[in-house]
Amino acid sequence: MGQSNIAAGATIGSNHNSRSPDGEIIAGRGFWPGLCSDFKHNSKFASFVLASKGSYQHELDISYPFSLIASRGENEPVQIMPAYWFMFNMFAIARNNYKFKKRDLRVDKVQHIETDPLAPDTMQQILSALDRLIELTKNYLEDSGFECVVAAKSEAQKLQAAKDFLHQNPNADFELFDERCQKKFGACIVKPVKAYKEYRKIVKYFAARSLLEFCSAKKIKKLSSAALQRIMRIELYEKWTNAGGQIIPSKKIEELCAAVKARRIKDWQAVHKFYDKCQNLYGDYKARYAIYLLEKLYSRKISDFSKEIFSDIVSDVTAVSNDMLSDSYYSRKKDYDDPFRQMTYGDAGEMTAVLGSLNDNAFLRDLKAQTAAFNERLARLF
Repeated sequence: MGQSNIAAGATIGSNHNSRSPDGEIIAGRGFWPGLCSDFKHNSKFASFVLASKGSYQHELDISYPFSLIASRGENEPVQIMPAYWFMFNMFAIARNNYKFKKRDLRVDKVQHIETDPLAPDTMQQILSALDRLIELTKNYLEDSGFECVVAAKSEAQKLQAAKDFLHQNPNADFELFDERCQKKFGACIVKPVKAYKEYRKIVKYFAARSLLEFCSAKKIKKLSSAALQRIMRIELYEKWTNAGGQIIPSKKIEELCAAVKARRIKDWQAVHKFYDKCQNLYGDYKARYAIYLLEKLYSRKISDFSKEIFSDIVSDVTAVSNDMLSDSYYSRKKDYDDPFRQMTYGDAGEMTAVLGSLNDNAFLRDLKAQTAAFNERLARLF
């Protein structure tokens, strides 16, 4: 689905596993297999999955976006750390959009390509991952005899008890088992509580940023009741499709196909205009989706949000924004401080001549200014 970094020696195209028809691997955008990794067809990966170097002997269905996966052996559960990028590689999230835009040297950019890792397609995957973590936590607590789940009478109450447990025990350390992620041997989910927390923070960040962008475009200064009502009048699309790099509501793709079949769209120019129209409304669609996401996270209508909930949103979103900046500085600083990176240069002056000064890094300079402006606008908007 694009934006992948395919390492040297990665074997992804060997699809003749048996006498059955050719298999496929479906990789969400940002798929990143390690050096000399090999995979068995059919396999499917959520967006921005980082696969550690290894031989994956069984079919995989990795539904956790921004995760790290590692093979434990031929007949062992695969290990998955959901939300790995947000825990240990926030620099890549911050730099990804900047990097792809800078490297996009098309003269006539007629195709609308989403380069930001945090977009509606990845958010819908995070929502699914959150639901799955709650379900697996419920199973774990039930099997372990936790009273909060065992005493619950209905399945809905058990899931709510598991969700409450994840919120109330942020430092709990246990592993979950997900049988769906690998054929025969399943997967071991590590750091599920931390992943749950990080996923929620990122969804809040995307939602707040989408609302901020919408209000900025419409010259709305405060996220007032009137502003929220205006956003709520926009049609809500809950499912999204990566259509050749452009993120479009799935219903819109269905509309396009229906129009082609009915001969209402008869040439490629009309198809391109349809894509252009979707892109023109992309900001509006994202703002409406942002409200939906926040309502899902807090299990109530946004009209019922309290002052404390809005303060919680601003706090978490500001933390994510600051983490992106601090982690980016730390990650880049390692290039200067690591003796194993220094040893290829004659002295510090030569290294600076090649790499440039840390303080002169254009990306970090821009990110610092953008972070300060974003945090200020966020506080003012909410």
